[in-house]
Amino acid sequence: MTAGSGSDAAARVRIGISPFATTRAGAVRVVSTAVDGGIDTLWLGDGLLEVPDFPRWSGALEPFVELAWLGAPHQGVRLGVAAAVLPLRDPLWLAKQAASLAHVSGGDVVLGVAPGYWEREFAFRGLDFAARGARFEDELGALRAALDGTEHHGEVRDVPGDARVSPIAPPGSVSVWLAGERATFERALRHGLPFQASRTPPDRLAPLAREWFDRGGGLLAARVRVSVTAETIGGGAVEWDAIRGDGEHIAEQLSAFADLGVTDISLVPGQDDESSLRTVETLVGTSLPALRSDRRFGSVPASTMP
Repeated sequence: MTAGSGSDAAARVRIGISPFATTRAGAVRVVSTAVDGGIDTLWLGDGLLEVPDFPRWSGALEPFVELAWLGAPHQGVRLGVAAAVLPLRDPLWLAKQAASLAHVSGGDVVLGVAPGYWEREFAFRGLDFAARGARFEDELGALRAALDGTEHHGEVRDVPGDARVSPIAPPGSVSVWLAGERATFERALRHGLPFQASRTPPDRLAPLAREWFDRGGGLLAARVRVSVTAETIGGGAVEWDAIRGDGEHIAEQLSAFADLGVTDISLVPGQDDESSLRTVETLVGTSLPALRSDRRFGSVPASTMP
């Protein structure tokens, strides 16, 4: 089955970053610094309308296009979308985009999907925000069917069994994760899919993590902002609870995530060229080397930073 499940959980903790920046050149530099220093995943989010928290190179571009471009010089790096707003997208085209990204990148794509965060985007598309959960459930079935080559019959979308969305993703190359709030947490448990918690540092995630594993959940991931600068984070549209501090403090927080059973961490390192680069340089120069002896983080390579 192409869609990922809880049994796909890796033995080691994987760490990725969202290469937010001010400029095109800045995004490229952040990615190169991160990958050369041992970061193994590039993550981008999804949104339709302009939001002050995500200007242009800080999350406003179409994620599949940007990930394909940023990942091209770094074949073998995992690429992740966290998370596509499924009720605002056509799940069949989304399956096509994810499969295409897997082919051009050499495989290993995480397709996170969520019910949606901003009511105004649903109003813009003429969709009922209050009904997004039911729509999400139906279109999740259509997405997984399109990736797996199976049938799906729903109230919003049907996937016939006599045709395949092209291209077919390489076996095991696209993993579907769920991201969102409580209702999505419950869906992830029900469907046996990985769940990515957002904007939650380790101390606040602890109760949810305990419940997740007590109820038989598989892979648990986290996405959070992290910063070594005094920047003002975001424009106020999203409430971020960031991890702030020096490299050693960040390493302690990453270890705390691992203590909870989190095996995949997506970090948003800044909002512009300078803040993102400084944070990534600290991650690969101090934080990752501090975790090199922790077996949960696997074989963290020596930093290439001077």
